[in-house]
Amino acid sequence: MSGALEHYQYDSFVARLDDKSIEPPYVTFGLNADGKVERVTMKPVSPIADFSYDYQDLLFTPAPAPRP
Repeated sequence: MSGALEHYQYDSFVARLDDKSIEPPYVTFGLNADGKVERVTMKPVSPIADFSYDYQDLLFTPAPAPRP
């Protein structure tokens, strides 16, 4: 999936996906005390989205920095 993020409110965005057949999700960034991204969660924008768009089951975290 790919697309542009459109600001919704606070730390949440709507993903405007290139593939219009995929249900658009809200993308919310969880920040730590330093203001760095700690996690990213998603949920469908539409309350009647097909159950197969189970974005709420996804939890993204930053990849560890490469070792020198």
